[in-house]
Amino acid sequence: MKFFTIAFLLLVSLNCTFAQNLEKPSEGKALVYIMRSVDLAGGGLNFRVYDKDIFLGALPSRAYFTYECDPGEHLFWAASENRDFVEATLEANKTYVIDLKAKIGVFIAAVGIEPYSPSNKKHVKRINRVLKKHINAKIAKSSRTEEKKENIEKAMEAYNRIKNNKNSKIKKLTTNMNFENN
Repeated sequence: MKFFTIAFLLLVSLNCTFAQNLEKPSEGKALVYIMRSVDLAGGGLNFRVYDKDIFLGALPSRAYFTYECDPGEHLFWAASENRDFVEATLEANKTYVIDLKAKIGVFIAAVGIEPYSPSNKKHVKRINRVLKKHINAKIAKSSRTEEKKENIEKAMEAYNRIKNNKNSKIKKLTTNMNFENN
């Protein structure tokens, strides 16, 4: 019986390790993986990704990119037919993961943001699958932020409305949700 218990625990621990290593941020920086792990709807649609008032780029289906930034408070959001937000508190020298999910929208696919946690086995499995099978879109900070000014202003108004609602749906990415960099 002990053998089966040990074998089971070993399989579970192997299941929760990364097949490929997550990148490490530069010294004193934080690194965020922004990915699209599953697309049941909206596969042909790019989601526009922002760090508050900075346009990061458009993320296609079955892809991911990394974003290195200063540690501290961030507001990540994505736009499609709608906008979805995650408030993040990032620590230096740590790596975090955010997943953008396509949802059924009225006219086109809507977007939802899910911050990932290393304690969630489904999250770890999805990250492994994305690192193995999806393309690294290698999106650098966009120089098109000025073009997106009106969209950013509308999103900040929507964010403030949602934030002021007692039943706020804004998700949190906390410092303890970092993934180990092997």
